[in-house]
Amino acid sequence: MSKEKNEQISFGLHSFKIIDFDLNNNVTDFDEDNSGYGIQFRMETSKKDSSVSFLIKVTAQEGENADKIIGRIETRTTFHISEMEKISDGKSINLPKNLGVTLLSISLSTTRGALAAKAEGHFLENNMIPLVNPQMMYEEFLKDLEDNQKQS
Repeated sequence: MSKEKNEQISFGLHSFKIIDFDLNNNVTDFDEDNSGYGIQFRMETSKKDSSVSFLIKVTAQEGENADKIIGRIETRTTFHISEMEKISDGKSINLPKNLGVTLLSISLSTTRGALAAKAEGHFLENNMIPLVNPQMMYEEFLKDLEDNQKQS
């Protein structure tokens, strides 16, 4: 990632897709105090399509080591970036941090809503994904990306 420019960049939601979804209906003695969610994401960019996509995987689990998987959802949220040339240096796309956080936040919220709708009638409907801090998640992603580039 390069230094950020103070440019206004327009974006729009292009598509949202549930890639995979599964609920375990055989869980009998759910321990709410020992459950949680694992949230992972990755970002894909396409200069050709002027798009940025966030692929999000959320796993509802029980036990410290995810002993029981209660449910999972994987989604892809794709955004159209109208001024892609402003964030491309010809070789790579350098998404400004504030835009990355915004797009991740929208993607997480949309995934959370999709899981809420899909879990209707399942006990998970009363144990929804907690709100998370997308800024912290995105900053961690950038740090890992930078560390990986240094190792290459």
